[in-house]
Amino acid sequence: MAHSYASEQIAELEGKHGDTLYGDGALVVLKALLESGISYIGGYPGSPVANVMDAAADAYETVLKKYGVFFETSSNEMAAAALLTTSVYGPVRGAVTWKVLGNGVGQDVVDHVSQIGVKEGAMIIVGEDYGGSSTSVLQRTLSWGVKSGIIVIDSRGDAQVLHRMVKEGMDISRDSQSVVALLVRPQLSHCNARVTVGDNVMAKINTNNKAIDFKRDPATFPFPPNSYNQESARFESRLPTAARLVVERKLNEYFGNDQAKIGIITHGTTFNTTMRLLSLLGLADEFGDMDSRLQLLQLNVIHPLNDDQIANFVKDKSHVLMVEEGQPELLEMQIRTLMQKRGIMTKFYGHDIIPKYGELLPDRLAQPLAKFIAAALPELELSPTATLGEVIARKSKAVSLFPAPVPPRIPTFCTGCPERPIFAQMKIEEYKTGVKEWHGGDVGCYGMAAYAPFGMADSNMGMGGGLAAATGISALSKQQNVSVVGDGTLWHSAFNTSAANAIYNRQDAIYIVADNKWTAMTGAHENPNVGKLMTGEDVGSDMSIENTFRGMGVKDVERVNPYDFKAFKEIMDRYRRDTKIPKIRVLISEAECQLQKQRRVKPEREKAIKAGERVEIDRLGVDAEVCVGDHACMRFNGCPSLTLKEGPNSLRTAPIAAIDTTCVGCGVCGEITTAAQLCPSFFKVTKIENASWLEKIKASVSRLMVGSPAARVPVTSKEAA
Repeated sequence: MAHSYASEQIAELEGKHGDTLYGDGALVVLKALLESGISYIGGYPGSPVANVMDAAADAYETVLKKYGVFFETSSNEMAAAALLTTSVYGPVRGAVTWKVLGNGVGQDVVDHVSQIGVKEGAMIIVGEDYGGSSTSVLQRTLSWGVKSGIIVIDSRGDAQVLHRMVKEGMDISRDSQSVVALLVRPQLSHCNARVTVGDNVMAKINTNNKAIDFKRDPATFPFPPNSYNQESARFESRLPTAARLVVERKLNEYFGNDQAKIGIITHGTTFNTTMRLLSLLGLADEFGDMDSRLQLLQLNVIHPLNDDQIANFVKDKSHVLMVEEGQPELLEMQIRTLMQKRGIMTKFYGHDIIPKYGELLPDRLAQPLAKFIAAALPELELSPTATLGEVIARKSKAVSLFPAPVPPRIPTFCTGCPERPIFAQMKIEEYKTGVKEWHGGDVGCYGMAAYAPFGMADSNMGMGGGLAAATGISALSKQQNVSVVGDGTLWHSAFNTSAANAIYNRQDAIYIVADNKWTAMTGAHENPNVGKLMTGEDVGSDMSIENTFRGMGVKDVERVNPYDFKAFKEIMDRYRRDTKIPKIRVLISEAECQLQKQRRVKPEREKAIKAGERVEIDRLGVDAEVCVGDHACMRFNGCPSLTLKEGPNSLRTAPIAAIDTTCVGCGVCGEITTAAQLCPSFFKVTKIENASWLEKIKASVSRLMVGSPAARVPVTSKEAA
């Protein structure tokens, strides 16, 4: 799994009232859920909250089973959303999790659950990341929550507050019968902190004490006239109840002087950034104490807003700043509308000075905040352009500490990744023939093929949508369509979204499935190809990709080792020639994710070496005397272990290729030089640990005769495989 929790960390999930838990945001959230008395938890692993699933999986045997909590690794976000149905038809609490882009995948089911309403409480833990550090498309959950009538909680960057918001969120979900979305940002998800916890609560209905049945109630089905009544109840009763409870339970926080004439409104982690900058201005400290001229309202609940709370905060102020991150600017629009309706004439600032797009990091918020303070408190004589300049200059100072510029690092495949040879071979084919195929892509590790040196991903269109995105392009151009999908994405949605659509509509395309046995992009999580659940239990059935495609009617299905260039090329050449009848031709590229493989192999190898067993370790190298420094090998490879060094020949000015110690001996670089007819400078070295006496004698004789520390063997395709 992506994040493995130690048994000592998992044990902290059983802490009692007043105990201290030390852990990351996932452990804090899971502990708060256990204290809330949940009956189930599920979800699809997406960054930055994939570790919530990891924590639940690691706690399954020792903690979740004890409390009868049902745990499911959902096949996608819609399946996870459907799990919330349990809270619609039974008096049980539960939670599911996914990243912000999963909101759209689960939308259909969530809309139904939200319209009907829940009984005891239902929560969606959303990985919110408007900074784009762990997601591709920038979007906010707020607009989705407003549209679907969902309560949206956006805790400030404090693990103790996050712990409280999980429990308060469950209670407000129950009391308003509304679904709650709890936003967890990277800053909270991946930072460790100490939190004072409470007692866990065992749900009345759980896997150890099951209900006799769940009562069917047709009156809840979202059909007219029920749907009209449900829609009215959602916006006329349930959300207003939530807005009232937000104030009564003090979920939003006040800092500073309640008589102050200068106001600032923040939400989520914009609170932390704002307080840090105010402390640098001498107007606050980082623990919440503020200058008596200022008051701050932190919105931990950003939907629904309580109109009276907002109006009372704004009305007696001379200046108010709304520090809202991202678009659409829904908080600002709601507040401006409220002020207009109530005739409040306070000078209100928002995205007219605050950056509209991207995460509000200190260097981006510094000058806008200084500009507001200068307008609100002219007696300070602040210069907006000069004030907090040191914050903005920090990046330049950091860069100046390096003796040379740090080269930009683009996303790339890991060393030895089995997906690299797929794109390397297609790149070589394009180089040899001059024919450019259309490579419809979507979301997964293989999306990195869009970058250098490959440039082999022509679209990136959502989970499982790559092949479907190429249907019109296939029909309206003469380009051959070759699309790649990962096994995780295939099971997530591509079988239906792309494969079924393509087969049904007789799309002419080659569909390459990168079967690396893991959902790797989000951090290596189990999928049906692994054969095991995240809990370690066996799936109990053979979910074969090949059999599934054949069952769907695809006749051309082949399997190949991507490291075997010759076999891979033979199949691709045959598929490219077979264009008489428009159809889907599937090539399953089978090789385990190299990161996961090395995590398994290295400990096994070290154990064998310590036990005195004979172990062979393959490594690749470059003959410095043969390499001419044209670097063509890198232009078709891009392996992180391939680098440059000064050559031994002073007449050759270009640096030569070299392979560093991170090499895992996959052999792709050698295969590429052969397939692209480049050069014979690559060689393979086999290091033998605990060699036999006969092997040691042979090695000694070889060194005497050859004068070399090891025999250099040209790389062949069979050895690479």
